[in-house]
Amino acid sequence: MPNEDFVVKISSTARVFVCCFVIGTGGIAKGDDRTTPPPVEAKKLVAAKASPGDEKPAKQPSKETAQEAPKVLTIGSPAPSLDIEHWVGESPSPMSKFEPGKVYVVEFWATWCGPCLYSMPHLAELQSKYADQGVRVVSVSTEDLETVTTFLKRPVSPSILGIKEPAPKENEEEADEATEETKPITFGELTSAYSLTTDPDGSVNADYMKAANQNGIPTAFIVGTDGHVEWIGHPMSMDEPLEAVIHNEWDREAAKEKFEREQKIALAVREIIMAHRTGHHETTLKLLKEHADLFVGTRYESALKTIWFPTALATQQSDIALEIIRERIAAAPEDAVSINRWAWEVYEAVEPGLEGNEEILSTTMTALESALASEENEDNDAMWPAYDTMAHLKSIAGDKESAVEWQSRAIESAPEDEKERLQQYLSELTGTAVTSPEKADDADTETSVPQP
Repeated sequence: MPNEDFVVKISSTARVFVCCFVIGTGGIAKGDDRTTPPPVEAKKLVAAKASPGDEKPAKQPSKETAQEAPKVLTIGSPAPSLDIEHWVGESPSPMSKFEPGKVYVVEFWATWCGPCLYSMPHLAELQSKYADQGVRVVSVSTEDLETVTTFLKRPVSPSILGIKEPAPKENEEEADEATEETKPITFGELTSAYSLTTDPDGSVNADYMKAANQNGIPTAFIVGTDGHVEWIGHPMSMDEPLEAVIHNEWDREAAKEKFEREQKIALAVREIIMAHRTGHHETTLKLLKEHADLFVGTRYESALKTIWFPTALATQQSDIALEIIRERIAAAPEDAVSINRWAWEVYEAVEPGLEGNEEILSTTMTALESALASEENEDNDAMWPAYDTMAHLKSIAGDKESAVEWQSRAIESAPEDEKERLQQYLSELTGTAVTSPEKADDADTETSVPQP
């Protein structure tokens, strides 16, 4: 079996794809590097003194609220009022209703979220830029007040501000001057331009994030002059939408259509991922076929091939598997490393004798053998994992003689720490026992034991 550096197992590929999907279920845009909140743990909130103007009493969820059906929020929906518990730092006075004629950005963040911290300078810049045009930025966390107020005292790292770390100074005087020039600011100072808040009971998060099916932060909602949601996505990608909303040039209906299509795609991908991860191959294949047209031209189209392929193999859908194999060969006919990855999947999944599998095997072996014979890869010792794969494929195809030749070649080219493992498979092929050098030495020095 090829080593882990050379072969990417489908389970690992799927896990990477799942992470990418969960992080980006909202606005699909460049820079969409949101993180997913950790599991919420039940805990007693620490009592802390609120900042000036934070006079709102703690909220108690009502029975009526608990029994209400889940709300759905999308572009064009009326923006829910901001029932925020704590307005912290140097933020402007608390508000709950959206004032007609003004534009708002409601952004969700957390102190532990790296991308949220890197978005803060941009939010401060936007607030300063558009303050005189009736724009207000409100950032909402769900953490307890003490966590947030403690965080605001922390210094902001230069990387968040886009500043390179200063080079070490040769003497104490130069170091003092540099420290004076680059005096760090705190997160409280950085965010003082806009409204930083926290709402520990999560009601605002439920009204916006959950209702809009957003799973990662930071996520921003632009609320237009008529109090309706205009855009949802990553705050680093909202400059153009915000500018258009401010100048009444925003096409809300087009944005809604795009957003809802992205949501539909995200939900479909989630269904597919869950079916795949739980081993429901038939369901996975059904969903892949059902939603195939939905993914055309999206970033998911090629990524889902990492699920299409093993699912087709597992469900004996030879026609689908062959189609994917031919696409991959056409895309990179001499890429032995890439071919080796999926060739090993073929070895692990294909059972000789089943209809269509002979063609899958022969096509795979021909592709890998051809790639290994290319000028770039021929006699390249680094290709030993692919030689090992060829040996396994030849073996299940019934060509033991070729399998032995390929495995011998793999042993000859492999590093010393891999040779013993490869030799074991060669011994399986030839039907001979294999003894490690250590055991052989022990056998040579062992004395005979008299029989009773």
